Amino acid sequence: MKNLVVISFLSVLLLTASCSKDVITPVYDSTPYLLQLNGDLPEPNIPDDNLLTKEKVKLGRMLFYEKKLSKDLTQACADCHIQKDAFSDIRPFSIGVEKLEGKRNAMALFNLAYHTNGFFWDGRASKLRDQALKPIQDPLEMNETLPNMVRKLQSQNIYKDQFIRAFGSDTVSALKVSLALEQFMMTIVSHDSKYDRFLKGEADSELNFTDLGRFNVTNSNNDKAKFKVPSLRNIEFSAPYMHDSRFNTLEEVIDHYNLHVKSSPTMSNLLQNNLNGLKLSDLDKRI
Repeated sequence: MKNLVVISFLSVLLLTASCSKDVITPVYDSTPYLLQLNGDLPEPNIPDDNLLTKEKVKLGRMLFYEKKLSKDLTQACADCHIQKDAFSDIRPFSIGVEKLEGKRNAMALFNLAYHTNGFFWDGRASKLRDQALKPIQDPLEMNETLPNMVRKLQSQNIYKDQFIRAFGSDTVSALKVSLALEQFMMTIVSHDSKYDRFLKGEADSELNFTDLGRFNVTNSNNDKAKFKVPSLRNIEFSAPYMHDSRFNTLEEVIDHYNLHVKSSPTMSNLLQNNLNGLKLSDLDKRI
């Protein structure tokens, strides 16, 4: 009986030793991530304090698709910024974890490293890392607290390992989450849309004052109903259009500016000088 106990103990030791050989210790990796830029896009303005690395970008991608960032584990950033729809939401307003509608259409996420006038429709987040955390905390979106988010991620070995690889420590923090998400979103680049091809000669070429837009940030009357202008790249994939999703098709957008222009203090000079419409022909509109 005593020999049997000794043999069993030795077997456990051997099994433990053999298993330990299979454990991979994560190693910090600061290998630069090189953006693949084609066409005429210039080098983006990457923050000096958050230069792209392969492991931080990978961590950011994991977090972008991670439902643990939401209160009830049902929603990730990617659920309202869908890749096949130019990282946008084709619904007029996204639905959060409490089944409540958002107030504005989810903007398409690409070429964010080129933005110089803030993030969100009203530009209230000056840095992409600041923007990254707000939907997590928004009651109409993911409705989670940052401490709870950190606790959930910290409990997962897969994340502790990846934080070591990305930051050199397995300690999770809201700041590290924001920096990783910032890095991943900066790698979402559009450089070969129909708009780009048009610029290279390779392709044919009613006011909503219930939402005061930029005014809510600056309190300047000149900013009433003023919103960020989204990129024209991939525009055919990111319906509906305008900040309040009023148009379902590009044809409706074009007809709006061609036939229904109304004067306002925030209107561009181009439109102020063409209050009778842009006078586009059917051919012009198709191009």
